Amino acid sequence: MRVLEIATDAPPYKGGISRLVGVLVEGLRKNGVHVDVKVPKRRIGEFKPTVTALKKYEGYDVIHIHGPTPFLSDVALLMNDNPIIYTHHAEVNWLSENLSYLYRRFHRFLACKKAQIIVIHSHEYAGLFKRAHVEVIRPPVTFQSPKNFQPHMRVKRPFTVIYVGQFRAFKGIDVLIKTASILKDVQFILVGEGSLKPKFRRLVNHLHLKNTVFEDSVDDRKLQALYELSHVICLPSINTTEAYGLVLIEGASHGCVPIASNLIGVRENLRLLGGLTFSCGSHKELANLIRELKVDSEKWLRLSTQTHKLANEYIEKYNPEYYVQRHMELFQSITQHR
Repeated sequence: MRVLEIATDAPPYKGGISRLVGVLVEGLRKNGVHVDVKVPKRRIGEFKPTVTALKKYEGYDVIHIHGPTPFLSDVALLMNDNPIIYTHHAEVNWLSENLSYLYRRFHRFLACKKAQIIVIHSHEYAGLFKRAHVEVIRPPVTFQSPKNFQPHMRVKRPFTVIYVGQFRAFKGIDVLIKTASILKDVQFILVGEGSLKPKFRRLVNHLHLKNTVFEDSVDDRKLQALYELSHVICLPSINTTEAYGLVLIEGASHGCVPIASNLIGVRENLRLLGGLTFSCGSHKELANLIRELKVDSEKWLRLSTQTHKLANEYIEKYNPEYYVQRHMELFQSITQHR
């Protein structure tokens, strides 16, 4: 079988889509599938100028397009013919809400028209494609839980909140920094890279926050150590460009109580983990949730134990092998009917 993956990102770039593409490509190749990957080679801030999508690709049994990304996934869908599988990763917000609304409507129509199967990561997102063949495939987590889970030992340490992700506008990092300005007795660790990182450093300096630190060049081993130091993993994203939140599962598997914005897809993930949600952009509501967990150590300990258990059940069930196998089944199903 010959498969073409068209995506915005792929390893070694770090990000949610990149990680999923990496897991899938590696797994398919281990199963004897020939896989080619086409991604933009240049990145200018939030934009990825490329001619990748302008070509019609032939000679593949399956073309797997990841989106939505204006205009990469749109043009790739338009330019190519059957068989196409399309993975819809998020409902993007781009430039303005009105423009984003029109774009999302157009892109969903195009995906339903051109793709034989649409892959979604949550049942909430599946509801956006009621007239299409939709398959829900949960994204896998590659992190392993610590062997010696001792949450009671963490109660004695300074209460710590960790953020892990890209430093991009939709991530709501300013919301977390405002929360840190309220909770001076809580430690905040911000892990990740991105073009907006210098801006957020300046904001922290401007507010004279001594309780907020940035971690640079963090590998998986260091990240696991930071998870084990933290009490809460927070994803304060402000719009639907955030659609799931794999880092919430990673953190929860290490005993961090997951807290995130009440967003479609993200909240479904949190229900699976037994985590907590707050209204998008409300740093005061977020501060109240964190303060309550800090003050009530018994509640934190109970939630930490519960979310650790549920996260590890998720990791065991929705592992990389599951993710690859489900895609193999879909690829084979559409090639057999050609």
